[in-house]
Amino acid sequence: MAILKNEIPILEFDTEQKAVIMPGHHTDYQFPIKAVMLFMGPEIDEFVAENQCEVVGKFVSVTKEFCVYKTQIHNVDIVFVQAPLGGAGAVQIMEQLIAGGVREIIAAGCCGALVEDTEGSFYIPMAALRQEGTSYHYLPPSREIELDAGPIKAICKVLEHAGLSYKVCKTWTTDGFYRETKEMVQYRKSEGYSVVEMECASMAACAKMRGVLFGQLLFTADSLANVEAHDIRNWGNDFFAAAMRIAMEAICMPIEV
Repeated sequence: MAILKNEIPILEFDTEQKAVIMPGHHTDYQFPIKAVMLFMGPEIDEFVAENQCEVVGKFVSVTKEFCVYKTQIHNVDIVFVQAPLGGAGAVQIMEQLIAGGVREIIAAGCCGALVEDTEGSFYIPMAALRQEGTSYHYLPPSREIELDAGPIKAICKVLEHAGLSYKVCKTWTTDGFYRETKEMVQYRKSEGYSVVEMECASMAACAKMRGVLFGQLLFTADSLANVEAHDIRNWGNDFFAAAMRIAMEAICMPIEV
């Protein structure tokens, strides 16, 4: 094991997988192998109330308590949890799920459109640009990270069965929401990135280091396709519940390694 040193700190990487503080150090949760992480709020509360879901875990942070719920879909046990905005926070929740036995994870949330498309259009990332910080603590520096084929196929099958259109794409993961400048947006579009969000590369890197499968379902909220006029539309608010159900259906499918 060794530290790969660099003059630029974010590019330094330690190949050692054990850390001073490890996930699960203060709990002994035993979760099912399948989990869904949801970048949403009220939709989770409504689903929990309607389906009387059991709380099987609680992750406490300095800002709030994240409840892990258990439910059964098509006779498959799954857990689901709200995911916080941003790669660093989302990965902390992911780490705790993995420490509790989860081995297959699908995340669902909204994104910004970089290309002309309607609000609520579904996108499935096959690769994510690593313009954030968290992924560099999990994998050596690289420009992109590829996502696992198995979860991608499962999400595609659910969307196709529902008669919903989608696109497999490359996503731009950034942790600088207010640094999506005109030139940077145009640059990312020229590189072939269709959407922008704040977590995918971080979560994919964590999953790869920990040896679990990860996929993500995205749907478009606002649009940056026209860099002269940011269009917030309705921030995708009409599509969160549908995305949640699609992710839950997808995680219940047999996922190829």
